[in-house]
Amino acid sequence: MKKFHIIIHSKSNNHFINKKIIQNIIFHESNKNEKTIGQLCILEIEKKLNRYPFIRKSEVFLNTNGSIYIEIFQKKPILRIKNNSQEYYLTEDAEELKLSNFYSSPVMLANGAFSKKEKKILVELIEFINSDYLLKDQIISLKKENNHSIILMPKVGNHRIILGDMKDFKNKLNKLRSFYEQYLNKIDINQYQSINLQYKDQVVAKKRLIYGISRYSYRS
Repeated sequence: MKKFHIIIHSKSNNHFINKKIIQNIIFHESNKNEKTIGQLCILEIEKKLNRYPFIRKSEVFLNTNGSIYIEIFQKKPILRIKNNSQEYYLTEDAEELKLSNFYSSPVMLANGAFSKKEKKILVELIEFINSDYLLKDQIISLKKENNHSIILMPKVGNHRIILGDMKDFKNKLNKLRSFYEQYLNKIDINQYQSINLQYKDQVVAKKRLIYGISRYSYRS
């Protein structure tokens, strides 16, 4: 084998895998990459690579010049979930992915216990947020409360964004987007305790007051 080519694809600029890791997976029993074509089994190499937790798919090719080509497609985490002492990534396929020892993916953090069904909706929710420049810039984390209500935490301000359950989350987030577009640069967002998206066709904002709480309702 005269040449060894490794191509690592990444849609999200993650770096869970590098060429050294790939070589160690394939040649873990030897310090040298001196093997003949006859000693290599393409399917076995692909099986070894595909067992590695951060690899979504691998494709291995050999040519007559004695070169091996390996293409690696990484798994894409879109969320980091913390549930008490348990912590893991959630991929775009709603699959749990353990944390890496040497790389941390810059994704949103979620706190709470989520069922398998909730994780699938959660993926759609995060992808919707990430596809919108304003929402992506403003929402930095989320948590699930004991009553199953989802709370979004903003980058600007010390308020809570109450999403409620994840049903009809697109309409709720579109209302939030409209609210931000109209008022984010016109009001002191730090005066607000919460922004509630659960009401039909309106956003209900609660202001912080020393002697009570006043409400402001924005109708979308």
